[in-house]
Amino acid sequence: MKKTLLIVNPKAGKMKAKGSMFDVVETLSKSDFRVTIEITKRQGHATELARDSSGEFDLIVCVGGDGTLNEVVSGVIDSEKPLPIGYIPSGSTNDFAATLGLSKKPKDAAQDIVDGIETKLDVGLFGDKYFTYVASFGAFTSASYNTPQNVKNALGHLAYVLQGVCDIPSIRSEKLRIETDTGRVYEGSYLFGAISNTTSVGGLISLDERIVTMNDGCHELLLVKSPKNIADLNRCISAILSQNYSNSDVIELDSLSSATVTSENAIVWSLDGERAETDGSVSIRNISRAVTMILPRSTVSSSLLCSN
Repeated sequence: MKKTLLIVNPKAGKMKAKGSMFDVVETLSKSDFRVTIEITKRQGHATELARDSSGEFDLIVCVGGDGTLNEVVSGVIDSEKPLPIGYIPSGSTNDFAATLGLSKKPKDAAQDIVDGIETKLDVGLFGDKYFTYVASFGAFTSASYNTPQNVKNALGHLAYVLQGVCDIPSIRSEKLRIETDTGRVYEGSYLFGAISNTTSVGGLISLDERIVTMNDGCHELLLVKSPKNIADLNRCISAILSQNYSNSDVIELDSLSSATVTSENAIVWSLDGERAETDGSVSIRNISRAVTMILPRSTVSSSLLCSN
C-alpha cells in the first residue's frame, strides 16, 4: 500500500479541484493508495507540507496549478527524503502539465499516476529559489502574477491572453548581459527572455518539442530583441506567437546549463507564474534530474525525455 499525501490548492484555476476530489481519491484508493488530504491555506504552505512529509508517506500528489507544483517541488528538494511527485493539474493555464502530457481531467490524471512511470526531471535554481519549468521576464510574463485570481478562475487561459494584450502598450525593454556556461555572451536590450524547460510558457509562447528535453541537464534560452519601431514590435510579437524563431535579427535561441544575468536596473521575473525581482545580477542553473515525477507512459517514450 502506498501512503499518499494529496496536497490540494482549492483556489487554483476555475476551482474544479474540490468538485473532483471524490473521483481522484476513489481512483487512487482502488489501486491500493492510502490517501491523506491536506488543503493549502496560504502561499508557501504546500512547500511546508511537502518538506515535512518525507518520513510519513511514499508519494506526494499535487492538485493545483503550476505555482502549487513549484511549491511542492521546492519542498521535496529540501526534504530529508525526497519523494516521488504525482501532478493533477487544475490551474488556469497549466503550461508544465501540457508539456508533460498530463490529462486535464482530474480522474484521468489520477489514473495516469496509478499507471505511470517514475521519471527524473531537471529543476532550475534562480538565485536561491527553485523553478520547475520557466524563469522569464518582459512581454506577457506579468500576466501570470498581475491577473486577479477571480479573473483567472472565471476565464481560465483567456485571462492570460487578455492581460497580455493589455500589457503591450506598457512593455519596456530590459537592457542586460547574459553569460552562459558555454562561453557565449548575449548583451543588449530585450523585449522578452526566458530560461525554460518546457514547450509552453503562459500558453502563448511555445517551443518545438524537438529542441526541449526535460532531463538532459540543460535549459533553453529564448531572447527576443528590443524593437526599434512599431513595425519591429509587430514582427517580434508575430514571431513569438507563430513560433517562428528562425530570424536571427529578432530571436536568440540557445541551450545552457547555467548562466549569470546582469542588469543595470531591477528586473521583474516570473518563476512558474510567481513574481520575483532582481537588482544587479542573478545566477541561474540547471539541477539535473533533481526530482522524480510520475508521468504517463506516452510522455516517457517521447522525445522530451532522455532514457533513465
